[in-house]
Amino acid sequence: MLQIALFIATFFLAHSNGANDNFKGVATLFGSQTANYKTAITWATIATFAGSVFSIFLAGTLVKSFSGKGLVPDAIANAADFHLAVAIAAGITVILATLTGFPISTTHGLTGALIGAGLVAIGTQVNFTALQKTFLMP
Repeated sequence: MLQIALFIATFFLAHSNGANDNFKGVATLFGSQTANYKTAITWATIATFAGSVFSIFLAGTLVKSFSGKGLVPDAIANAADFHLAVAIAAGITVILATLTGFPISTTHGLTGALIGAGLVAIGTQVNFTALQKTFLMP
């Protein structure tokens, strides 16, 4: 049951990210009247889908960074309920910002969700040095 909830939460996060980011890459096509809205959104969808497929093969380091390892103990970072909390929190943050018209970065939403879930799980024992090295400095 937890795995199903995690799948749904991850799907919700992906939906939130798409709702927020899908059109940004082709806004110039529409704004410059090079393409109408339907054509621009079609290009955005194709490009987003292609990026998703390529990310399966190319985003291993990124996935590792957002796993929580190093930020919280491995036992917590490997727990499905930790990942569920992160996916739900990031998804809600991104979709609320999108629906209200506030600018948001899904990366920032995920980072905040990792910190929040870590603080709930282990309090101030979150490895803030790892946070700085992995997320803040880059």
